[in-house]
Amino acid sequence: MTHYRFLNRLICFTMAAILLSGCGFKLRGSTDIPESSRLVTLILKSGTSVSFEQALKRTISQQGINIRENAPYQLTIKQVEENRRSITLDSKANVDEYEILLLVNFEILNSDGESISGPLVARTERIYDYDADAATASYSLEKEIREEMWQSISERIVRQYIAQTR
Repeated sequence: MTHYRFLNRLICFTMAAILLSGCGFKLRGSTDIPESSRLVTLILKSGTSVSFEQALKRTISQQGINIRENAPYQLTIKQVEENRRSITLDSKANVDEYEILLLVNFEILNSDGESISGPLVARTERIYDYDADAATASYSLEKEIREEMWQSISERIVRQYIAQTR
């Protein structure tokens, strides 16, 4: 009886694997990158957030793209904007929630310095609860949220780069 149960599970697993591979399913983040797109020159606006720069470089390398001078394509970060504003107040006029907005304007250029994408924008926003009684914990939470948001924007920028350079 256990032999039959094992064989039944093996057949079900094999069928599921065949169906998933047949429908074109791919894990998120794994994309086919043309050989010509595997090299990029990265130009960052001065004063760019270190967190964003690290997240972007990490995402670029995770996709198998190398940052080099004189590459066939140039990823130019033109503007990086961070904004935090209070959204709601409690009955004592203390901040209850904040909104964080991160915005990046960028452009993709070819080796001749001509734009192949036009101006592009990656934007994300997030609202989080703030507790004045636990300011240290709220600060840590905000820092973690910002890092996640920079990672998300970096992934969007790299996906746009890959799409534009195909």
